[in-house]
Amino acid sequence: MADGRIITVFATKGGCGKTTVASNLVVTLCARGTRRVCLVDLDLEHGDDACVLGLGAERSLRDAVEWAGELTPDRVASLMTPFRPNLDCLPAPSGPGDAAHIPHTLVEELLSLLPALYDFIVVDTPAHFSRVVLAALDAADDQVLVTTPERPALRNLRRTLDALDLLYDASTRSVVLNKSDPQAGLARADVDRLLRTPIAMCLPNCNDVPASINRAEPLAFAYPNHPVSQAIRQLAEVLASSDGRYSRGTPSG
Repeated sequence: MADGRIITVFATKGGCGKTTVASNLVVTLCARGTRRVCLVDLDLEHGDDACVLGLGAERSLRDAVEWAGELTPDRVASLMTPFRPNLDCLPAPSGPGDAAHIPHTLVEELLSLLPALYDFIVVDTPAHFSRVVLAALDAADDQVLVTTPERPALRNLRRTLDALDLLYDASTRSVVLNKSDPQAGLARADVDRLLRTPIAMCLPNCNDVPASINRAEPLAFAYPNHPVSQAIRQLAEVLASSDGRYSRGTPSG
């Protein structure tokens, strides 16, 4: 029975730390070793989840094209690159022009099969709308939207939220404020005014995050007690709750 949860991570602007959130989230969801977790990189043109995890992937989503319309759980499993026990990654294609060969219908087919193989599927998406991104949002049990405390990013997210409100139930949505910094010149009251939606989690701004990316070692894996790791753990616990829902009315941080 397909009962795994799909968590789609999306940002409306590049540089918000979407991939950092996604990669640390899968590590945290899998931390106890009792859950099977998968990271799917749907940034088909510039995806770098494999790089962030330090993986030398031999296969990618591009290899599924020959099975379009005929995907099976075994074929999906053969595309995966293991990162740790019970934690796999399906990398984005790396060849020039590969993205153009991957139709949204293949993504829909893939996402319909993964919940039978994994307890949690975290989908990392590009920072723009496309039919592939909409397929990932359509399939999501939970949507995690990442932003940063800068006016352009917050305004872009607010416009995106207006569009998403027409398509999806807002109760499935979590807004994560990444790189939160009281010295950034934007007070929390200003952030709340610009977003006009509850913030589920604030991740502190910290130089340890880019350092962990350069080491190809997610912070949540190397330093589970780091403040960023602890914040990701709180988000993971909420998303992993029995009914997958929680009150988004009480901002954290």
